[in-house]
Amino acid sequence: DAYVETLARAVAGGLGGKVGVAPRLFLKKLVADVLDRVDLHADFDPRRHYSLTLSETEMSAAERAAANADSVDDIAL
Repeated sequence: DAYVETLARAVAGGLGGKVGVAPRLFLKKLVADVLDRVDLHADFDPRRHYSLTLSETEMSAAERAAANADSVDDIAL
């Protein structure tokens, strides 16, 4: 539970704290990058063996806007 919270905060932080646009990327990172590796490798510890990366190529337009915004006023609605 603590790691899931840490990952959620990291994803939201990478998107400028805009939690409304973070769920898709959070679930993708949790399932594909963390849970699959935990299932495949018994010794995998995400706190030691995984560093969150967020690239613009995997983000939607709204996610890219949130990641690059300096304030909520910079996000087009």
